[in-house]
Amino acid sequence: MGQGTTSARITGYVTDEAGEVLPGATIQATHTPTGFKYATVSNIEGLFTLNNVNVGGPYTIVVSYTGFTNITMNDVFLNLGQTLSLDFVLKENITELEGVTITAGGLFDGNKTGAETKVTLEDLQTIPTSDRGFSDYLRLTPQANIGNAGATNSGGISFAGINNRFNAIFIDGAVNNDVFGLANSGTNGGQAGISPISPDALEQIQVVLAPYDVTLGGFAGGGINAVTRSGTNTFEGSAYFFTRNENLSGKTPTDHPDAERTKLAPFSSKTYGLRLGGPIVKDKLFFFFNAEVQRDENPRPFVANDYNGNSTDIVGDLEAIRNKLINTYDYDPGGYLDNPQTTNGEKVLIKLDWNINEKHKLSARHSYVNADTEIHPTPNSNTVYYGNAGYVFPTTTNSTAIELKSNFSNKISNNLILGRTKVVDDRDILGDPFPQVIIPDGNAQIVVGTDNFSYSNIVDQEIYTLTNNLNIYKGKHTITIGTHNELFSIKNLFTIFSTPQYEYFF
Repeated sequence: MGQGTTSARITGYVTDEAGEVLPGATIQATHTPTGFKYATVSNIEGLFTLNNVNVGGPYTIVVSYTGFTNITMNDVFLNLGQTLSLDFVLKENITELEGVTITAGGLFDGNKTGAETKVTLEDLQTIPTSDRGFSDYLRLTPQANIGNAGATNSGGISFAGINNRFNAIFIDGAVNNDVFGLANSGTNGGQAGISPISPDALEQIQVVLAPYDVTLGGFAGGGINAVTRSGTNTFEGSAYFFTRNENLSGKTPTDHPDAERTKLAPFSSKTYGLRLGGPIVKDKLFFFFNAEVQRDENPRPFVANDYNGNSTDIVGDLEAIRNKLINTYDYDPGGYLDNPQTTNGEKVLIKLDWNINEKHKLSARHSYVNADTEIHPTPNSNTVYYGNAGYVFPTTTNSTAIELKSNFSNKISNNLILGRTKVVDDRDILGDPFPQVIIPDGNAQIVVGTDNFSYSNIVDQEIYTLTNNLNIYKGKHTITIGTHNELFSIKNLFTIFSTPQYEYFF
């Protein structure tokens, strides 16, 4: 079975000016921010391969051979899943080359092996985003479709018309899509309105649709691979704040260009965050940390003047119903004029990168996402809801990924990924349990009491990931022997109508 990817590859030939291959030439790629070196030598055919290379950059590549002038390439950047092809021609006892121009073409050249989209760090930092979720970046894929109810069940993102629940999402090689399949967004925490990771913690995103790569697969729509940032030899960080409210948003009419814009009801969307990365031991051990706090409040106002029921004093009647329930049944159904939907979320991510030696590199990342969302149905001219007809949705996700990249020689490399993701969704009612009562009022209705889907509703997911790819280089060919395993443990408690429902007919 195929899986995701977390790195890139550099390959090519080393020859002299006469076109003769140079076996035993040394190729060294140095990741400038961290000082980590990837090194190999060309084989008997002059071919070299550097595998399991971290994405991003810049890299400095130096090619050397006894009796020949070294070639140095600066500012080389690598994309997720890319195989960068570089051919070097060394000159004998001549001045050092100042630069090399590489031209490549075609759909399947290593840089691109099928229909795919790469979202770079620059894209993540500059593309406007409304909710700081995956969808705002995945929409760069031409085959992406957002919000199509037929393919995404309202709100998710589909690729090539396939339902979004068939997508595969990997962060640092660990499974991070909603395996149980309830969230419309297709991501963990999606039912509570929180994304699985902050964009400030991401290095790159890759979206593949029909890849010609044995290590990519296990999906029917899109394969989404993301890797997180790492610390470098330079301390770097940022603090940020994003906010939106009714003064920055509005309903733009389309019927006439001179029509006045309609202002939205008061709402608040605030995100606070910070990130910091740097060295623990220079050139050896690095850390990266990101924390983010989300505080959203969206109104659900009931406009009494728009009510279509028979009541001539709907506010007075609603208050009378509430008082009757309190005085007779000792049950408070909650308010009815405005029950805002609120989301309180926190995200924390920490990552360690250890350059063990020139052959081995170890990364360990843990992320924690917690959200507590109070969800209320939206009232309209035909339906009024009391506050406790809504429900509360707490969700917690803990995700861990450990990756060991090993380049044993110029003939063998290995990539091992261990991942664990635990998701707990514990949907619950607001207020005390009480029957749901639907009271008709002409062409309208009044809804009071407990939500029928929330009294017994818990999903507990635990997913373990084991991925290992062994690469053997034979001349022009790379033989990959690998395995990808996902072990699931899912518990679901769901009892509909745990409290009864009564509907009156007149």
